Amino acid sequence: MKRLVLALVCPLLLAACSAEVAADTPPQTQSVPITSVGRPAYAEVAIDLPAELRSTSFTVKELNATLTVHNPSETFRLTTSARLSLEGSATPGNPAFYTDQNLPEYYADAIELLKPREFAPSSRTPVTIDSPELVRAIYNKRIWVIVSNTVTGLAIGTPTKLEIRLENIVLHAVITKTFTGVEGALGPGGL
Repeated sequence: MKRLVLALVCPLLLAACSAEVAADTPPQTQSVPITSVGRPAYAEVAIDLPAELRSTSFTVKELNATLTVHNPSETFRLTTSARLSLEGSATPGNPAFYTDQNLPEYYADAIELLKPREFAPSSRTPVTIDSPELVRAIYNKRIWVIVSNTVTGLAIGTPTKLEIRLENIVLHAVITKTFTGVEGALGPGGL
């Protein structure tokens, strides 16, 4: 009787076994310069994903991106937005810069991650992106984030270099990997 119970229970337990793994990209920081007032400037940043996120044998339990948006200017309010692209020309550490006059063709297909948002002068704002569209990034070796930056207001203060800084950009995933095929050793024929 024990043997029959074990033969029925063990495969169910093993089939239900899974490991939960957290995988993060290394933190990256990128500055997006302003090249004109009233018109957006764009920077494309390449992010390489860890090998754990390129496997097809897991389920995504949680996925988000975190960063701090820093407006170092004491004078200018800046509006920033971000899009996710599965193609690009930038490489890690070597961003590609654009204006609205020379945007790449794939920009139109890039997924909006961060709607245009204003950042006050001399501010540091933590941002978490929980968009379900981030799942499209999984299984890729590299993704690209295209960030726009525009001056949208003026305050009193000392003029400084016009840029927005995206600090400590991290893509964080919690994945569940299920172990299948192991139950055969403890199944009815294996006991």
